[in-house]
Amino acid sequence: MSGAHESEAAIDGGGLASQLYASLESMPDGFLLLDANWRFTHINAQAERIVMRSRAELMGRNIWDEFPEAVDTIAYREYAKVKTNGGSTTFELDYPPLNARLEIRAYASPLGGLAIYFRDISERHSTHETMRLLQSTISRLKDVVIITEAGPIVDGPPIVFVNDAFTDMTGYTPVEVLGKTLRFLHGPKTDPEELARSRDLLAKGLSARTEIINYTKDGREIWVEGELFPLLSDDGATTHIVVVARDVTERRELEAQLRQSQRLEAVGQLTGGVAHDFNNLLTVILSNAELLEARLEGNDQLHMLAEMTRLAAERGAELTSRLLSFSRRQALDPKSTDVAALVRSMDQLLRRALGEQIHIQIVAEHSAWDALIDSLQLESALLNLCINARDAMSAGGLLSIGVWNAVLKGDATSPGGEYVVLSVADTGTGMDDATRARVFEPFFTTKEVGKGSGLGLSMVYGFVTQSKGRIEIESEVGRGTTVRLYLPRSREARREQSVGPVEVVATGQERVLLVEDDDLLRVQVGGELENLGYRVVSARSGLEALRLLQDGEQFDLLFTDVVMAGMTGEQLALLARNVAPGLPVLYTSGHPETMMDEEGHLAPGVTLLRKPYRRRELAAKLREVLGVAPSRAVSGQA
Repeated sequence: MSGAHESEAAIDGGGLASQLYASLESMPDGFLLLDANWRFTHINAQAERIVMRSRAELMGRNIWDEFPEAVDTIAYREYAKVKTNGGSTTFELDYPPLNARLEIRAYASPLGGLAIYFRDISERHSTHETMRLLQSTISRLKDVVIITEAGPIVDGPPIVFVNDAFTDMTGYTPVEVLGKTLRFLHGPKTDPEELARSRDLLAKGLSARTEIINYTKDGREIWVEGELFPLLSDDGATTHIVVVARDVTERRELEAQLRQSQRLEAVGQLTGGVAHDFNNLLTVILSNAELLEARLEGNDQLHMLAEMTRLAAERGAELTSRLLSFSRRQALDPKSTDVAALVRSMDQLLRRALGEQIHIQIVAEHSAWDALIDSLQLESALLNLCINARDAMSAGGLLSIGVWNAVLKGDATSPGGEYVVLSVADTGTGMDDATRARVFEPFFTTKEVGKGSGLGLSMVYGFVTQSKGRIEIESEVGRGTTVRLYLPRSREARREQSVGPVEVVATGQERVLLVEDDDLLRVQVGGELENLGYRVVSARSGLEALRLLQDGEQFDLLFTDVVMAGMTGEQLALLARNVAPGLPVLYTSGHPETMMDEEGHLAPGVTLLRKPYRRRELAAKLREVLGVAPSRAVSGQA
């Protein structure tokens, strides 16, 4: 019996060993055994494939002799630790000789050796590393990346991933948004039709591009440009939706500014084209109205009609001047100006113009610098600002005018420097943000139809910026408005100006060559010059005037329009001085842009009489250019 039992046990043991061997050979993992001296005692087929060595080469040999590159690796340290201390270990190893990434588990054996299981995880590791790199890259993108589940699209699929740029743009952290839908970013101004269009495209498995208003955590509106596209499985089903978005608020603001600039440029071009002809007509109307006023003294009814005609022409001239100032086509004559004194000199005028319900307070520092500015344009700008302030205080209020010095630092939009600040503040109704953003637009007004042209502030803006100054406006609904003009400091010596109205109109007897291509205006101005005592020869073009000079005609002054067909006034003056060197020239124009330098100032040595002009202005400019005292003087209307 005992022999039979021993035989059966031997058979069973042999069968178990065979089964164990077969199992080890069929394992997907590599398997090997090392004895206490680091020698290979078993290697399965998968191990042969992974290490690319046959068991015949390795059996009985020392692992460190056969794989010396592994001596200084984590494998050597971990094997030695387990061999000494027992237990097990698991680790990963990059092994360049095999060009593989291995996952290894090692166990201590009872006889002091090791049982080692390992597998090639190169592909899995590469995929994992790629994903890690992708996630790291996406997290650092400036564009926002959002990934949501696929659906239901109508209700809004939950968010499963957002990158760092999402937090930068919206203020929400990933913890606050994961699991939510994108609806929490929407608000009153988010376009539902645009959202519906994007949802429809995504539902069809198509990509969508959109621009909508979203809202940040602090409630700020932002324009977001987004590209949405579905991620599809192998069978074409949508598994996720990816949104790549960016904040385009600044771009849209710049585009709006560009469109506004283009509109304003169009207004400026239109203004320049119309101003010439319009100012010609106004010059005729204004001149005749003044003449009629002077001759109808004593006839109250007719005199009143003449006065109304003059006032209407002056209002038309002011309107044209505002348009030219806004479009920066108004020729400026800047000079050193005591702004504080100018403001104080306008005190009584402002009190009469604004009415008793407006309390005026003027605080002008005596130490305020002079400004390099066109004083007449500055007076007009100040009057416009004060009238606007009055209109904002229909029930009365306080108007504060201040003048002081300021030194500003430069920035990306304007240079720094020394400025004289002219401030106009009221306690009126104020403006909201939307209104304040448009106040410098031409023709924009909050007043009733017929109560304002919408050109007051735009004129001030154009004048100040053309003068190399700055303009700032602060306003709050119910708390009033403050406008500050930053006027460039002057370091020039101040030119003395006559103060008070002139009671006489200067005349002369010189011979004047008048050149004007507008027939109506040429007749009108010719008559005006003769009434002032001058001897006048008229020409309807630059070519005709040049022929007169070439024929030997002698003149004391060339009085020429600037904008004429065929030959401009400047071209005529250049050719005329070749024929008659030293001939004084007085230019006139209702479209003076051609006489301006790049900074909007009159070219050096140029004397310009801007249309429409008053009789006294004409007389004074003539004497200024001729450079001699008037031969006689007569009283005349201002």
